[in-house]
Amino acid sequence: MIKEDKWTAKVLFKLKLHESKGQEFEDFFVAIMTKADMDFQPVKAYGNIGDQKNDGFNKKTGTYYQVFSPEDITKDKTVYDAAKKLEKDFRGLYKNWNDTCKIKKYFFVINDKYEGIDPVITKKVLELRCEKDFSDIDIDIFLAKDLQKVFEGLDEDDILDIIGFIPGCSHEMIEYSTLSEVIDYLMKTELPESKNDKLKVPDFDEKIKFNGLSTVVKSKLSVGSYQDGALRKYFNDNPGIREILQEKFHALYQMACEEISDIQEDGADCKFYYIADRACPKRTAATVACVDVLMAYYFSSCDIFEEPQ
Repeated sequence: MIKEDKWTAKVLFKLKLHESKGQEFEDFFVAIMTKADMDFQPVKAYGNIGDQKNDGFNKKTGTYYQVFSPEDITKDKTVYDAAKKLEKDFRGLYKNWNDTCKIKKYFFVINDKYEGIDPVITKKVLELRCEKDFSDIDIDIFLAKDLQKVFEGLDEDDILDIIGFIPGCSHEMIEYSTLSEVIDYLMKTELPESKNDKLKVPDFDEKIKFNGLSTVVKSKLSVGSYQDGALRKYFNDNPGIREILQEKFHALYQMACEEISDIQEDGADCKFYYIADRACPKRTAATVACVDVLMAYYFSSCDIFEEPQ
């Protein structure tokens, strides 16, 4: 896998973390761990029995995992709920599984979305470690950064199985019919109303730098901007579409900003792929190339990402 594809895969992984909540994150975690550890065994909840506080384990090493994926780990209530769940789940796990397969290591997996965790949760881990019954068990927290390390250690085929098609920088000429398909998809997509009154068209390179976008995204936008001839023809053939799409892309950008923090590492790239993913009806080279052209157009007109100050 080339350097640019590795970068894109990492950003798509982070985007998936941001979008995953509850069962969706647990499924994502299990998919990665199953690829990374051939002895990892997921445990599915069954009827009234449930999973008996075990979302997955490696019986050879005695390593157990319990997954927690809240909406927002930074909220006070969520923090205390997490600490309470950690203790309850671990005690339940110990009761239900230790006699069957001795627990040697326990991970409370939290989708913290790179926000980190409150000391309240860390203190709860230390309290459990100090109890006599659990003194020989290594109890710890497993965060987004830890799952990322596991993901990045997978081979290329497994990475593709997890995140799917990696949208590279396509240099092929876009087709009018495919562009029409993408635009039709966007026109049918319901999004919040969003007006953008910015009239200034900023310098392209200056805007890239100001928003902190990577060279990979810059290349995609640059190539996309070279092929806007077909897009302009489409707008001429279909009056009014340009303005409707302007509102839709601005709405997608606002949604990305609400979901992804400005201070997160690679946050700008995550926002780019957040928009691209929702603008793309299917992940093929042809449709991705058309989305790149559309995003380059509305990036240049300052409908997505911020105007340099």
